[in-house]
Amino acid sequence: MSTHKLTVKIQAPAHELITRAFTILKDRIQERCLTAVVQGHAHATLVLATDSDLAPDAFRIDEVDHVTRIASGSPRGLIYGIGKFLRTSGYDGTFEPSSWRGTSVPQSSVRGMYFASHFHNWYHVASEEEITRYMEDLMLWGVNVFKVTFPFINLQDWNDPEAQTALEMASKYGRICKKLGLQFCIGINNTSFIGAPDHIRAQKLPSDQRLRGNCGHPICPSNPEGLDYLMENIRHLFKQFYDQFGDIGLDFVKFWPYDEGGCACEKCKPWGCNGFFNFARQITKMGREYFPGMQAILCTWVFDTPYEGEWPGLTTAMGKDGNWVDYILADSHTDFPRYPLDVGVPGNLPLLNFPEISMWGNLPWGGWGAHPLPDRFGRLWDQVKHVVKGGFPYSEGIYEDMNKAIVVQFYWDRDQTAQETLKEYIAYEFGAGVTQDVLAIVEILEDSATCDRTDEPVNKQNVQCAFELADAVNGRLPNWGRKSWRWEILSLRTVLDRERFVVGSIQTPEAQSAMARLMEIYHCQMETHDPYHHRVRPLFKQALSLGGED
Repeated sequence: MSTHKLTVKIQAPAHELITRAFTILKDRIQERCLTAVVQGHAHATLVLATDSDLAPDAFRIDEVDHVTRIASGSPRGLIYGIGKFLRTSGYDGTFEPSSWRGTSVPQSSVRGMYFASHFHNWYHVASEEEITRYMEDLMLWGVNVFKVTFPFINLQDWNDPEAQTALEMASKYGRICKKLGLQFCIGINNTSFIGAPDHIRAQKLPSDQRLRGNCGHPICPSNPEGLDYLMENIRHLFKQFYDQFGDIGLDFVKFWPYDEGGCACEKCKPWGCNGFFNFARQITKMGREYFPGMQAILCTWVFDTPYEGEWPGLTTAMGKDGNWVDYILADSHTDFPRYPLDVGVPGNLPLLNFPEISMWGNLPWGGWGAHPLPDRFGRLWDQVKHVVKGGFPYSEGIYEDMNKAIVVQFYWDRDQTAQETLKEYIAYEFGAGVTQDVLAIVEILEDSATCDRTDEPVNKQNVQCAFELADAVNGRLPNWGRKSWRWEILSLRTVLDRERFVVGSIQTPEAQSAMARLMEIYHCQMETHDPYHHRVRPLFKQALSLGGED
């Protein structure tokens, strides 16, 4: 039964995160409908409770004496339960409480999200208020750990005017994680500052198709001066985090082999099972001086492309000295690598994946608006869902928000389909009664992106249909759904697809207006000295890159 007032009773020990859970519940309901959410005991219609019989992240939604109860084994788990409750409730004028009942236990231990906080993208420049809100939103879907990277690639050295700003940015994410009861991870590799001396630089990698990236400013750790340089800079980074959070502040370090990293010199190769492995081991030892409980994730992204024996070499290295590693992460640009599936995970460790939810068929990243790819990630998940224990989707911005929800729900329930998640997403974020039309729009957008990526003809009739559907849906949305940035970026994508695929130009007033609005949503810089900002900025003709482009 819908209600103009929802009275919530809290049956849990006093805890800052319990208070936060109630506030999240209240804010999300009141911004969607006219129902007032209040805390009280008399005539309560919803109870938030902790239950020691439940696992810390598990939740149960049931009914006791006609009162709905959300319970979990921990304050953090209570927020996960609130997320399910919110997504399955109704907001048509007044609040219609969820009828979903049951117990839900996450099946993956690492339900991560990697915010690539660089290039002056949204994660790099958004306000703390915006970031906190977004991290809360993703937590409602089940995220339990966030990762950021200190952007060495953007900085000359520690004296760079933006270096302290970058440290404060990374620390900000750590502080928010701790306030939300979440785990915090940073990424480390052998890349460093732009101003690193030439004589300690790494040797370029063999990569005929640039699959390994060869980006950034990697340093050779087999060069004693290079190793000293890396250790000094990374120790400074660890110390900064220690000063911010104390010895419990850094839960994971994720070591990345390629893209912004790698070295092909004789002493380092084969990199993945030699130079990289030895470097990561030394950094782990140093990091645990500051954070004794820090876990190490060793990444094998694009190992053996081309083949150099990295996978079998890593198995051998792990057998000799691998007790410092806690997880192996694997993935590639396309299908999941076969070695850990067919041969086994080196060291018999838990396996994580790394869904690339941002860049596939999408340059500039986010420049065309929302980028949903449910079928792609459903297919890739089916390859690994029987073996992985979670992962870290790679995100360059907020435009692939749908993909985030899909993948995190895979981690929560390996048998949850992308379509099931999208139905919850659409009803919760856009309102009732538009689910089928928005699903049709998403299907067309993914088909168009896939055809464009694979150089196949885009179905212009379908693109026009998506544009018209979005226009019709826009008129049926509640005011809160229509004004949501999530709907805006989806609607703007239908405009831009029509202009580039049907009209045949991105210089039209309609296309340029859509790009200008995306720049506002993403906080893009109209004039930038960042040589990488063009990768995350729409192709707005008035935008200028003053520092060159890499």
